[in-house]
Amino acid sequence: MKQKIMNYGSFLVILSVLLTFFAASFVMYDKFNSSMKQDVRSEADYISAGIRTCGEAYLTQEVGDFTDTRITLADSGGNVLFDSVKSPSSLENHSNRPEFIQAKKEGSGELVRFSDTFSEQTFYYAVQLDDGSILRVARTTDSVFHTMLSSFTLLGLLIVVILVLAFFLVQKQTRELIKPINELDLEQPLKNVCYEELRPLLVRVDQQNKQIIQQVKELKEAEAMRREFSANVSHELKTPLMSISGYAELMMNGMVPQEKVSDFAGRIFHEASRLSSMVADIIQLSRLDEKNTEMDFETVNLYELAEDVISHLKASADKKKISISLDGDAQVVNGVRQVLYEMIYNVADNAVRYTNEGGKVNIFVGKKRGHVCCRVEDNGIGIPSNEQKRVFERFYRVDKSHSRQTGGTGLGLSIVKHGAALHHAEIKLTSEPGQGTIMELIF
Repeated sequence: MKQKIMNYGSFLVILSVLLTFFAASFVMYDKFNSSMKQDVRSEADYISAGIRTCGEAYLTQEVGDFTDTRITLADSGGNVLFDSVKSPSSLENHSNRPEFIQAKKEGSGELVRFSDTFSEQTFYYAVQLDDGSILRVARTTDSVFHTMLSSFTLLGLLIVVILVLAFFLVQKQTRELIKPINELDLEQPLKNVCYEELRPLLVRVDQQNKQIIQQVKELKEAEAMRREFSANVSHELKTPLMSISGYAELMMNGMVPQEKVSDFAGRIFHEASRLSSMVADIIQLSRLDEKNTEMDFETVNLYELAEDVISHLKASADKKKISISLDGDAQVVNGVRQVLYEMIYNVADNAVRYTNEGGKVNIFVGKKRGHVCCRVEDNGIGIPSNEQKRVFERFYRVDKSHSRQTGGTGLGLSIVKHGAALHHAEIKLTSEPGQGTIMELIF
């Protein structure tokens, strides 16, 4: 950046000096040239007046010595009668000179003639006298090109001095310009905006910082959830596996009485079923986590799904003498049939599990505020308000002391949460400890 500023600064300085020099030279030279021509014309008028008064005797060598102009007098035929520099006899006829011809036609004539090297220029002014003779006055000066060339040494020194000054000034100014940029607090870029021109950039930096912070926070939360999930999976899988392994080892070593074999086999079957259900739920959650997984959406009647759910839960409900009912009417949504079934099943299954004997569970399918709604209501143990947000976490159970008795994998409501996200549905939970729970899926 410093080098670029220095390069541009040097270029502008040199260009400015050169343009100023040429412009000033031409203006001043033009004024000087105009003044010189006017002096020559005036001098010609003075000499003409002297000749008219005193005759040709006025022109003497002394008159020529008093001025730096060259005075020449020629008759009407162009023969030189007097010249202040050379002998008249050594000069050629002037009748073919342009200023001579113009003076004879118009009374006066003038011409600027450059030397062969263009280092000098001579201004000729001729005027016709009363007797027809021609008086010519000439003055030689440096040409504009020679004048500028003679000043180039001074110009070069001037440019060098200006460049040296510009170098130090640019260095100082660049440091002052860059210092606030180098001291920017990129963690809080909008706290002190040194240049308004940088504000759009700093706004984008601030937005990116916030995005990075949010992403880091999400990554940490995801990592914490992953570790917790891994630990929970290990623990939850280990329990039924240990039970199966223990029962099987006892039976293999013949340590189980014959009359207890059936009971031990039933326990192994129960734990294996629980393990199978847990693996199936983990696989389902993994599928729902994969947002790019293609799933077949179709028109699904939620009322029919609720009927299937009740038919599957009827046996477990009857064991606890829980009445399970269905109200409402046919309502269709566009979704994945299997996922929608599991959502309703898991909510209803939880209601049956956590409702005491002789309780009630009701499923309603209908409309709420113009939206399709599936509501599961029970009069079970309820959920404390401080735990209602956590019930959708994987492997989280409100009543941990009775988790073994109630069964389940602890993944049911996590599947409900992910399924709701897949179908853009809202989950509404209302519950009071000891008074039951109402859970609504609003599509």
